[in-house]
Amino acid sequence: MNRRDEISEIILLGLSYKTAPLEIREKFTFDGDILKKFHEKAKTGGMDEIVYLATCNRVEIYFTAREIHRSSERLTDILEEFTGLSRETFSPYIYKKYSRDVVLHLLTVASSLDSMVIGENEILGQLKQAYRDSVLHKNSGILLNRLFHQSFNTAKKVRSETGISQNPLSIAFIAVEKAREMFRGDLASKTALLIGAGEMGELILKYLTKNNIQDITIANRSIPNAETIVERINKEAHIVPLGEIPSVASGVDIIITSVTCHDYLITFPLIKSMMETRPGRPLFMIDIAVPRNVDPAVSGIENVILYNIDDLKSIADENLKNRLQEVEAAMKIVHADADDMIEWYEGLEMVPMIVHIQEGFDKIREQELSKFRRRQLKHLSDDEFQHIDDLTRQIISKILHNPIMTIKKNKAMHIQGYHDTEEIKEKIKIIEELFKI
Repeated sequence: MNRRDEISEIILLGLSYKTAPLEIREKFTFDGDILKKFHEKAKTGGMDEIVYLATCNRVEIYFTAREIHRSSERLTDILEEFTGLSRETFSPYIYKKYSRDVVLHLLTVASSLDSMVIGENEILGQLKQAYRDSVLHKNSGILLNRLFHQSFNTAKKVRSETGISQNPLSIAFIAVEKAREMFRGDLASKTALLIGAGEMGELILKYLTKNNIQDITIANRSIPNAETIVERINKEAHIVPLGEIPSVASGVDIIITSVTCHDYLITFPLIKSMMETRPGRPLFMIDIAVPRNVDPAVSGIENVILYNIDDLKSIADENLKNRLQEVEAAMKIVHADADDMIEWYEGLEMVPMIVHIQEGFDKIREQELSKFRRRQLKHLSDDEFQHIDDLTRQIISKILHNPIMTIKKNKAMHIQGYHDTEEIKEKIKIIEELFKI
């Protein structure tokens, strides 16, 4: 089998806060049994390896395949099935990347340089979890193992060698800052309900506590998990199960939600009836969950202010302006590491072919030189003959230079996504046929 047929290519299908609205992104968030079924289904779609990343800002599917178009079409079919959306609905928001562009993109994402909040820390943990899920479902192999571990190492290097993560403005920080703006900097006298005690909920609790809010209630599915972060961050916080949200919500000024849930935890009728019992008292809500926890229709209720994850983008943009210098330094690290990863990846196909050609020509050179010495160059000393040996090596190297560079050039074009260009494929085939040794 030809090496070109053995090595899969790395492909990315994705959508993010830059390309797709929240109501589309939230349909792609799979968890628990649904995620397990997705991984099982993906194994039947011609994909050799697959990692499924879903965060509040992006959904990206990294996969490897030998038959690019067939696998991409099969993946689109699977996404239709799991999201309930037609491809005509979500395809306009999808971006596709191939091989070297995938490498550069993932390293950029892992280093928090493509995040809504530049320098935030959450994305690396989310990437690691997505990779662990892939390993758990036996959907990761040599290519994605190497790629994702490289992304983790690059992210660590960026954080240690630049100031990109100093005083990071995370989504959690921005959410609490929005609450401060709403109440003109005075949060100490306010009451807050935090729904969700995961990683994001823990960060929000820290920022609420730093702002001296004395009355904080946490609603969570798992009471022990909530107790863990309360013990660590704010022992004065109250804990209730999710079922008690309606009774607790009526008495608070701020509600921040970050629970993984496919149905609205906070509905329009709940907030409508609640606001009727507190005339003139505003309610500030931030829903940073994807899918959303709060029915967006509540924003139409008088004295209710509701923000979602996409509404926080303006603050994130200002954050980016202040970090451009650090971004430039970080991108140099990302590009250097991406080049190393790409060289390794392309070498899986190209190095054996090139080495085979070089060894074949060198074998012919040695055989002919050996015969010539026995017949006509017996009078030369070993040192004198070494000069001829070196000369013939240089001649062969120069003869092979252009063919090898052509192989690299055309293979690079093939790798970068020109999968339908028959001319390129034909050139590669001709070169391989010409140099069969």
